[in-house]
Amino acid sequence: MSKSTIDIYFEHHYTKSENKRVKVAEKRKVNGKYVTVYVYKNKKVKVNKTTTKKIPVLPETLPFSRTRSYEDIGTINRRTHTRTGALSPISFPIQSFFPGQRYSFAQTSYSNPVVLAKWFEDRQENESKLLVKIPAMRRAFWANIRSFEWSYEAGTYDIVYTMQIHQERKPKVKTKKVK
Repeated sequence: MSKSTIDIYFEHHYTKSENKRVKVAEKRKVNGKYVTVYVYKNKKVKVNKTTTKKIPVLPETLPFSRTRSYEDIGTINRRTHTRTGALSPISFPIQSFFPGQRYSFAQTSYSNPVVLAKWFEDRQENESKLLVKIPAMRRAFWANIRSFEWSYEAGTYDIVYTMQIHQERKPKVKTKKVK
């Protein structure tokens, strides 16, 4: 079984405080005049970080669902006028397993399946927004994990999981200035 061309990536973006060597402007008095001198100092700075996880074994199916609401309005001539409504966010389930041993068909190198399961569980608990990327389908969107269930298989040491991914979108709101 060959490796698939479809990959599913989950990127977690967060900020972290780190000590970094930063260029800082200082005013110093030289020959009776104040001059700006740039000096390097160690400072605690917030840094944007990203953690990327790739699904090791792809699910057999990946059904996307998205709906749009419609409203039928009656007209004077006893006809109906259909008005389109809001478009729902993308949602899809992923059912697969994290390998407990080295399989030739795995998409990524072997890693501890319990650590992977805990990482996804932590993203759900902390209500983290994830950037879900599926390059082969040309999809990339911010999402969150609505449900994550996993269980341990004794014979193969695999962890079977099911997760429900739901797209996170900002609502479209029109505002008016009140005078």
